[in-house]
Amino acid sequence: MSRFILIGILLMTAFWAGPFNRAWAAEPFDPLPENEFQWVQATARSSYYFNKQAMTYEIGADGYADTNILLVPTVKLYDNMQVDDIIMKRQWRNLSTYRFNELVGAAEYLRIDLQKKTVEYTDCIYLDQGYNSLYAEYERPTQDMTTMSPRNVDYKFYQAILEYEQQHRKELLEKIADQVKPEDLKAAGIKVDKHKDKDKNKDKKERKSRE
Repeated sequence: MSRFILIGILLMTAFWAGPFNRAWAAEPFDPLPENEFQWVQATARSSYYFNKQAMTYEIGADGYADTNILLVPTVKLYDNMQVDDIIMKRQWRNLSTYRFNELVGAAEYLRIDLQKKTVEYTDCIYLDQGYNSLYAEYERPTQDMTTMSPRNVDYKFYQAILEYEQQHRKELLEKIADQVKPEDLKAAGIKVDKHKDKDKNKDKKERKSRE
């Protein structure tokens, strides 16, 4: 009888020391700054944010912004159950869980094609409670919004980002005005300095001639 009691104690100890222990879920040192991060939604497992200050357009090989390609850093903060689930799955796959007792969420970097409505994940990194990288990456497939249900959690998140871009397009372009084509500036209602535009074209020609 005492043998079975001992086994029971060992099993309980393993359970509380394992990934289901709420001590695994660390709390962030500080909340995400509201002037940088836009909260979108919260699910049973995660809260979704995107960095509105770092949102920008991709710069092409010609040195100009491609206003059809939006680059957006995002953050997801996990609840205890999501942290436990991630740790448990990594253990099953024999992946490192070093410092995952500090896991609070993930940074996911999105590359969104505004015309095609596709969302590519260029980087996905787990974060500790100081919002620093845990040096553990993962991959997510490219998403096609045209084939997703509007009720899908990710779809709602992407749509919120697209709506923000539409509402703040002028502001976003003004931040990188020197790298935006005059026609794109005009389309956004931004006044173009003709003299500056001529100087820009001159510099561009000089760079090409040197190449």
